[in-house]
Amino acid sequence: MPLLVQALQQSLASQWLGEDHPSSAMDSGDRFAGAVSEWFAGAMAATFPCVTALARRSQLAAAAGAAFEAGDPNIAGQQLALAVATYIAGQSFPPGAALFPTALQSASQQLVAVFTDPHDDVDAKARDVATACYALCTSTQVAIPVPPGPPTAPIL
Repeated sequence: MPLLVQALQQSLASQWLGEDHPSSAMDSGDRFAGAVSEWFAGAMAATFPCVTALARRSQLAAAAGAAFEAGDPNIAGQQLALAVATYIAGQSFPPGAALFPTALQSASQQLVAVFTDPHDDVDAKARDVATACYALCTSTQVAIPVPPGPPTAPIL
């Protein structure tokens, strides 16, 4: 099943940005990572599913928590984009692995804008964060060794 921005947006709005506010930056990172990793677990490259998305949740949680602790919207946006990109890179789609996303700069700019505008509502923030995460996913190729198929395949 292809990844859908709307599905991640809904998860971010309910699990991360909802009415029950996280108690700390690390709690916020864990909630963010839960929404993203559950969503990314549905990723496919060629006909191969991602098998490491949930196992790497803690990596994303720690990096996202550190981004949320930054206290500066520019740093937080850049660090969160890097956290998601690093989480995506190396994900396993047997028999291949994800390369580093090429949309890091644009996703970073979008996330900086999210953190810079404190007045956006929850749905708008969730939509913008989901869109940035989706851009990182769709700018990632998965290296698949020959002979099973083509040398790379996009994440869908």
